Amino acid sequence: MANPTPHLFSLSFLSLLLLPHFPTVSLAQTLFVFGDGLYDAGNKQFVSSNRVDASFPPYGMTVGEPTGRWSDGRIVPDYLASFMGVPHIPPILNGTADFSHGANFAIADATVLGSPPETLTFSQQVIKFSDNKNKWSAQARSEAVYLFYIGSDDYLKFAKNNPNPSDDQKQAFVDRVITAIEAELKVIYGTGGRKFALHNLAPLGCLPAVKQANGNVQECVKLPSEMAELHNKKLLQLLVELSRQLSGFQYSFYDFFSSIKHRVIKSKTYTFETGMAACCGTGSVNGTSCSTNNVCSKPEDYLFFDGKHLTQEGNLQVGHLMWGADPVVVGPNNLRELLFLPLNTTVMLADIQEAMAAMSPKQNKIESLYDIKMMESEMENQWLYQDGKAVSFLI
Repeated sequence: MANPTPHLFSLSFLSLLLLPHFPTVSLAQTLFVFGDGLYDAGNKQFVSSNRVDASFPPYGMTVGEPTGRWSDGRIVPDYLASFMGVPHIPPILNGTADFSHGANFAIADATVLGSPPETLTFSQQVIKFSDNKNKWSAQARSEAVYLFYIGSDDYLKFAKNNPNPSDDQKQAFVDRVITAIEAELKVIYGTGGRKFALHNLAPLGCLPAVKQANGNVQECVKLPSEMAELHNKKLLQLLVELSRQLSGFQYSFYDFFSSIKHRVIKSKTYTFETGMAACCGTGSVNGTSCSTNNVCSKPEDYLFFDGKHLTQEGNLQVGHLMWGADPVVVGPNNLRELLFLPLNTTVMLADIQEAMAAMSPKQNKIESLYDIKMMESEMENQWLYQDGKAVSFLI
């Protein structure tokens, strides 16, 4: 592994050094969640006229009962809420729930584009948030963290319908998705949202369901993962630009793609027996038809619970990375740091340089804190292994 160099100091770490200079610091007690099945806390069961598998065993087997989550237990937003010190965030479509600490708008099969049945598109989720925003005070909305994972189903459908697209077709589709995401992020910003937490898309060609459908389960399918990579690059660029354009816009960007790829390839390094096959399902890698008749006995040994979603153990590791990992994995702030960033405050470069000088006399120059190339270089060039061993369980 390449040793971290002085330029890896992030805005987040420096901001924490400078926090005593600011009169107020907000600690979010509200979490809003948007996305697809990876983040769905039970919304799907309220819109579907058909059986929703996540509402029946073996889903929920690790926590004793199905909860509408597409996992054997808890999902990433559950862990992040716990780390924040608030209760698990309920699905917005559960009319009897307590929404005092936020709401979960994510739902299985959600997309950015199109209008698939029995779900809510990203735009519809944001509309639902806007319609319910008065449930929370303006201060709560401005201090809240807004969590997003969306786009997987868009690219899986594109790859299925366009098996041999040209480079121009690939980029044009990515641009459409990113443009739509930008519009919705700006809507949320317009309602007072300032703290945005996103993670890029997984290597979609490595999902058991995708590999099994392709027929070659030994290798990840190229096109879906390629589309995810194109999307991820554009998404980071979008966040950088929004942080420059919109006053007070703050963000955390987690490299989910690399985390999943490493756990698929080197699963035992990360405590999993396999990152190839799912715990529950049928077929060569258990990619489809999860049921009580075909579920493993130890979900914690698997990265994937079913063909598309993580086990509770996988979600726990992702939650820890998003919450507290270093800039190689999440930047310019991890979620814990994002909570403490002052609202509507621009940290001046001179103050940062002064803090850097006091901390490291050899550091006489700091690159642009929002430089895209620097972020990409950090995420792409840092290796996880040294002499065949993981340097950190959390990376």
